[in-house]
Amino acid sequence: MTISHPLLFQILSPGSRSILWKAWRESRARFFCALVLLTSLVAYAVLTSPGFLTRYNTHFPDKPLLYSVYVWSGLFHYALEGLWILAVLIVALGGLAREKAAGLALFSLALPVSRLHLFLLRATMASVEAIVLGLTAALIIPALSSLAGEAYPLSQALGFGAWMSVAGLVILAFGLLISEIFEGEFTAPVVGLCSLTAIFLGYRSHTLHGWNVFDVMSATASINPQTQLLTGTFHWLDLAICLLLSMALLFTAGAVVQTRDF
Repeated sequence: MTISHPLLFQILSPGSRSILWKAWRESRARFFCALVLLTSLVAYAVLTSPGFLTRYNTHFPDKPLLYSVYVWSGLFHYALEGLWILAVLIVALGGLAREKAAGLALFSLALPVSRLHLFLLRATMASVEAIVLGLTAALIIPALSSLAGEAYPLSQALGFGAWMSVAGLVILAFGLLISEIFEGEFTAPVVGLCSLTAIFLGYRSHTLHGWNVFDVMSATASINPQTQLLTGTFHWLDLAICLLLSMALLFTAGAVVQTRDF
């Protein structure tokens, strides 16, 4: 599968706006549900942090837990990251395979654009939604921290949110691929959620070891060990690996879309 210059012009053409609008209409309910879940999780974690920190520091007075450590270990490295992964899988659902199962594929195929064009526009919309979800959830942390009597740097929240969202595009690409492979309404989400949840929990419980995308998403190698704040030195090679994996998965998904009988 190659993306020619004419195809790039098609993607950027005014006619693509209607297809992007179609992709948005089909995914906006899932997007807003994911946004509510993510913001609710962050709000709960931030607003209940005073009680948790008080209890923890009472039990372990010799090892007090900093608020910045609480935020990174509980959200960016665990709960927020995990829920964002589930959210982008939900956002990635749809596509021609799902439309074929629902008897709607002929409408999309009748549009005056190629299958690859349709897929790339859907992937573009899903990518924008995934990044918005990550950034919005992250930026709520400094916004609500003052209500909990704490402070969290806006630059840190923005850095963690952006890094998680961009590195995590590999998760989105995986979701787009399985959504173009499986036709069943629940097959793609079940395969995606079960496989990624098992791998995610395997690494977080230290059952699995070695390089993994989840540590890259949480910028584990770029934080201060004591404060668990970003040091400003990012591991760009890890991010490049994630982006290359994303491109490979999108390449594969595009090949599936082009060759499959719908």
